[in-house]
Amino acid sequence: MVIISICAAIIIGFIIAVIATPRIVEYVETTTIDAPRRAVYDAIRRQSNLMKWSAWPSETGSDCKVLGEDGVVGAQTVFLDKKGSKFGYQEVTQMTKDASVSFMLESKGPPHVPVMHFYLSDLDDDKTHVSLHFINDITPPFHLALRLFGVVKWTRGMHKKDLDGLKRFLERSEDYSGKPLQVAV
Repeated sequence: MVIISICAAIIIGFIIAVIATPRIVEYVETTTIDAPRRAVYDAIRRQSNLMKWSAWPSETGSDCKVLGEDGVVGAQTVFLDKKGSKFGYQEVTQMTKDASVSFMLESKGPPHVPVMHFYLSDLDDDKTHVSLHFINDITPPFHLALRLFGVVKWTRGMHKKDLDGLKRFLERSEDYSGKPLQVAV
C-alpha cells in the first residue's frame, strides 16, 4: 500500500508540475548598436552575414549553409552536424524593410514551435536599437523537461551572445573574412 501511495503521489506531482509550468517561453533581449539601421537590417536578413555573427554554429559545433536566395523571405539556413547531416534549419518568414526580420526555426528534438523576431529602431542616424523577441511553444510534457534541464536558460544565453556578436560584427569596419561589410543600397 505504501508503494502505491508513493507512486500515486509521484504521478500526481508530475501532472501538477506539467499543468503548472508554462508551455510558452517568451522573452525580449535588447542592445544598442553603433551602426545605421539599414546596415543592421542587412546583417540580420542576409543569412550569409547572420552566420558570421551568430553564436549558434560555434557553440553547437555545427556548420551552416544558405538555401534559396539570400536576404529574402523563404531563405533558409540549414544546420549540419559534424558528419554533414541536416539537423535543423531557420527560415526567414517575414521582413519589413529596415525595420524587422522574423524567423521560424525547426530542429530535431521535442515538438516545439520557436519563432524569433528582430525589431529595429533609430536612436539617431548612426545608432540602432535592436530587440530580439523570442517565442517558443513547447509541447507538454517536454516543456517541463526543457526547463528542468536548463535548455530554456541556455537558449536565452545564446540569444544574448547573438546580440553581442551582431554588435561586434557591425561596429567593426571589416567582417570576419576581412572584406568590408557590404550594405545593400
